[in-house]
Amino acid sequence: MEDYLGISGPINLGQKVYNLAWSSHPNDMYFKQEYIESKENINKYNSMVLIDFVKGDFNLKEVIDRKIAELEAMKKINPVVNYQILENNGEYILDFLISENSKDGKEILIAERNVYRYKLITNSTNNGLLLFAISQRGYKENIDQFFKALKTNTAKLIETVRTYKLPDIKIK
Repeated sequence: MEDYLGISGPINLGQKVYNLAWSSHPNDMYFKQEYIESKENINKYNSMVLIDFVKGDFNLKEVIDRKIAELEAMKKINPVVNYQILENNGEYILDFLISENSKDGKEILIAERNVYRYKLITNSTNNGLLLFAISQRGYKENIDQFFKALKTNTAKLIETVRTYKLPDIKIK
């Protein structure tokens, strides 16, 4: 697995150690890396750190507004979808909950809570948008514990992501 961003890890976040598990560079502008704990499975994880970088000039407010529009559209057909936005020193944090439900809509198969931190990067080598995020999932078999934990650690997870010292992007 290739480290495209010069962030091979491990990433220490909230008492957990995340290692680079998957990366992608589908086009000249877009880079994506995912990190999980060594005991986790990338396809059925409980907690994952994501780092995305998109080269270019962006308006952060427009990026956030697009994501909110996407969540609002989901919310119309899925009552679990919920979000809040926090502004922080020119950065944005988007905390949101989505789910994958059974066909009849009676059962939650996967619930996913994401805390996305968006920051514009402006330096001589790479201008672009950095997304640093944590994703936590609960599955059908442990969904009750997932929602219980969600209630108790909402503010803590946001604070963990907000205060994390973002790594420098060094595109290879």
